Amino acid sequence: MGGVLDCPEPVWDKIFDVNVKSAMLISQLVLPHMRARKGGAIVYVASIGGYHPIDNLGAYSVSKTTLLGLCKAVAQQLAPDNIRANAIAPGIVKTRFSLPLHGNEEVYKKMLATIPMGRMAEPREMAGLVSFLVSDDASYITGENFIAAGGMPSRL
Repeated sequence: MGGVLDCPEPVWDKIFDVNVKSAMLISQLVLPHMRARKGGAIVYVASIGGYHPIDNLGAYSVSKTTLLGLCKAVAQQLAPDNIRANAIAPGIVKTRFSLPLHGNEEVYKKMLATIPMGRMAEPREMAGLVSFLVSDDASYITGENFIAAGGMPSRL
């Protein structure tokens, strides 16, 4: 895709529709149900790219930074309704989406060198974090972004 300033407008719009607009629209759709239940939890899936832009994924990285902001705004708005909103910011997770990174041995070795833990995350590891965030064990946590990136650089 290229750097953020190299992204054609239609591609930019598609990335933001998928990563930000859809999250906002789904939140709006579930809100009446959560209010009727007098509580709930929303977990957005951001990315380490939201904290540390990923080379050649400029628009994707900016969209994930935006999602972190959406999480904060939604959490503030919905806290009085006992509805929590948090986000996870995974590093590189071994999925079909990341196949270009782990499907090529040379690229895979370079990528692993950027992860202090020396491995990609497994989807179950992200699922465990989400399970915690929607559980009663996290009942006093809202508006937070949880980084699960194997030690990759992650602060703005």
